[in-house]
Amino acid sequence: MHSIHTISIKKIIFLFSTIFFLLPSSLFSNTKQLAVFYTLDGNIEKEYNKFVAEELVTIGFNSADPHHRVNDQYKTKYGSTTLDVLSFLPVVNDNNVMPLFNKDPRLAGFAPFNMLIYKMLDENKTYVGHLMPEAMLDMIGIKDRELRDNFTASFKPLDMMLDKKFGAEKKTYKMYEKLSENNMINFEYEFERPEDIDDFVDEFQNKFEMSFINKNYLIAGFHDFMATDNGEDVLAEYDLFWGYSLCHLEYSYNMFDNKNAQPMAGLYAPCTMYMYVKKGTNTLVLGMPKLINIMDTLNINDPDRLALIDKLDREIPEILTAFGMHSVENVNPLLKRNKSAKVTTTPKRQSIKVPNTKKIDIILPAVPTVPVAVKLIGNSTGNSRTIKFSKRIPTNYLTTEQRYGKDGKGGIVIKSKKGSSVGEVDKGRISAYLRDDLIDVDTAKKKLENAGFKVLATLALDKKKKLISIVFTNDNLIKIASKDNRGFMGTLRLLIDPKNKQISITNPLYLGKAMLQNDFDEKALKNILAQITKEFKTARNSFDKLKYQLLPNYQFMDGMPYYKDMTVVARGDDLLEKLERKKSKKKVVFKIKLQNGSTLIGVKLSRRTRKFPKRIGSNNAGMLPYPLLIENGEAKILEPKYYLSLMYPQLSMEEFMTIATIPGAIIKDCSKVFR
Repeated sequence: MHSIHTISIKKIIFLFSTIFFLLPSSLFSNTKQLAVFYTLDGNIEKEYNKFVAEELVTIGFNSADPHHRVNDQYKTKYGSTTLDVLSFLPVVNDNNVMPLFNKDPRLAGFAPFNMLIYKMLDENKTYVGHLMPEAMLDMIGIKDRELRDNFTASFKPLDMMLDKKFGAEKKTYKMYEKLSENNMINFEYEFERPEDIDDFVDEFQNKFEMSFINKNYLIAGFHDFMATDNGEDVLAEYDLFWGYSLCHLEYSYNMFDNKNAQPMAGLYAPCTMYMYVKKGTNTLVLGMPKLINIMDTLNINDPDRLALIDKLDREIPEILTAFGMHSVENVNPLLKRNKSAKVTTTPKRQSIKVPNTKKIDIILPAVPTVPVAVKLIGNSTGNSRTIKFSKRIPTNYLTTEQRYGKDGKGGIVIKSKKGSSVGEVDKGRISAYLRDDLIDVDTAKKKLENAGFKVLATLALDKKKKLISIVFTNDNLIKIASKDNRGFMGTLRLLIDPKNKQISITNPLYLGKAMLQNDFDEKALKNILAQITKEFKTARNSFDKLKYQLLPNYQFMDGMPYYKDMTVVARGDDLLEKLERKKSKKKVVFKIKLQNGSTLIGVKLSRRTRKFPKRIGSNNAGMLPYPLLIENGEAKILEPKYYLSLMYPQLSMEEFMTIATIPGAIIKDCSKVFR
C-alpha cells in the first residue's frame, strides 16, 4: 500500500507539473512582449540594411525614409559617441494596414514602425528588432478583437523571414509590465474647406511643418498613403491620409547615446504622427503615441531622460494647440461621429490660446523625481535647454538673407576677379551657377538655341508656374556623358527665377568636375561654358561655390554619400517599356538616348517634394527635374543627399534639416516611375 501510495503521489505531482508548464505564462505574470530582438555576433549593418531595403519588399514591407548611421551625426555634432551603429529603418505594409484604417485609423500611429539596428562601440554584438504588434495595439488603445487579430497576423510573414535570416535560436523578447492610462496624443483641427482640397494642403503642410521645425523638431519622414498604388481606392472615404515622422535632436542624442545610453529606446524612433481628413469634411484628425510609452515599457529611470520625455509629451500638445487644434479623447474617431456627415458650412477658426498643462491633460504615473531643468550632454552651454549645433560653414559664408536678399533681388552681386572668366576657377574656387538678369522663357529658349543648344523641356516648379526650369543639351554634352556612370552630365539647366529677378544657369565646368570623375575633360567643358557666356554676355558668378579640386570627392559631411553612391530605384530589362505607360509618361519630363546605349530622363517630382526650394532658396531650383539614368538593366539616381548639397553648396546643416524628408521622398518619386 505504501508503494502504491508513493507512486500515486508521484503521478499527481507529475500531472500538476505538466499542466502548470503548459498553461500560458500570462496567468502567472503581468508581463507582456514588447519587442523581439535578435542578438548577432559582430557588425552586420550592411547585411541588415540590404535585408530591410530589398528582402522585406518581397513580403510587402516597404522602407519609409530610412535614417542610416544616426551615430555618425552625433559624433560630428558632439565630438564623440558610444555607438558603433544606430540606424532607424522604418517600414510599412501599405496593403495590410490601409484596409484596417477604414475600421480604426489610429492604427497609423505605428505605420510605419522602426526596424531598429544598434551596436555599442565596446561590444561585439549587433541587436536588431522591432516592436510587437500586440504592444503597439495596447499603446494605441485598440481593443477590438477582430482588428487586433488582423493586424497581428500581418506580422507573421515578417517574423518568419527574420527567423530564417538570422536564426530563431538567436531571438529573445523584451518584456514589459504595464502602460499608463493616457498614452496617446489626439487632436482635431477645423479649417475652412476650399473647393479644391489641394489648396488647403499647399498652405497647411508648410505651415504645420514649420511650426515643429521652429521648435527644434525634425520632420524626419512623410508617408502619403493616398499616393500609394492602391491608396485612393482602398481609402476611398478619405480626402487625405498622411503619416509624419518626428524627431527631436536634443531628445535623440541624450536618450540614445552617451553615458548609460538607451539605444533600445530607438524602437520608438522616429515618432509617428498620423493625420487624415474624411471625404467632404472640414476636420483634420491627428494622433500620435506619447513618449511616456518609452518610460513605461523600458523602465527608464534616469532623471534627465525622464525630464526629456516629460518635456516633449507636454510640448507637442502645446505646439498643436497654438496651431489652432484642440485635444480630443482617445477613442476610435470613426465611431464617434456619423461617418457620412458632410460639411454644410465653413465656420471660421477661432484663435485658441495655449492652455495650461491641466487642460492638455497629460497624466504621468509615479516616477522618480524629475528636475525642472534638463542637464544636456553635448554642445549646450549655460542654462540654455537648446543644443547648439556646429554649422558646416565655408569660407566667407553668407547667410540665406545675405545670399538671397531681403528685397527678393538676389542679394549682393559678386563679380569675377580680374584675369578670370565667368564660370572658371577663381582663387581655387568655382561657382556652381552663372546668374544673369531676368528674361522670359521664350527669350531664354531663343538665346540657348543661338548658343548652339537644344531645349529638351520646360518645367514649372511652383503652383503659379512662374519658377521655370529649362533643360538643354548639345552633341558635345551627350558625347561627354556617354560613358558608364557619367550620363548625369548629359544636360544643363536654366532657371527663370522671378522672385529673385534673375536667371541661373548650371556651370558645366562645376558639374563636370564633380560628375565626370576620372573622365573629366576640362577643355571640352570650357568650350561649352564659352558657348553660354558668349550669348549671355552679362552673366556673373554665383555666391554658391566650392573648392575646385575637392569636387570629385565632394561630400556634404562625414557619413554622407559621394558621387559614386548612387541609388538604384528599379531593375529589369523592361525599364524603357515601363516609361511608356500612361502614369509614367506624366512623370517623365524629358528623355535622351546617349551614345553608349544608356538613357537619361528627367523625373517630375510630386507636388509636396518639389516644394523644398521654398525653404532653402529658389535660386538653385534648376536642379529639377530630377535626373535618372537607365543603364545596364538598372534605373539609378544620384543619392539625393549628395545631389541636393552639390547643387546648394552653401547649404548649412540647419537648413538641410528643414528638408529632412526630401531625400527619401525623391527616391520614392523616382521609383514610382517604374511601378
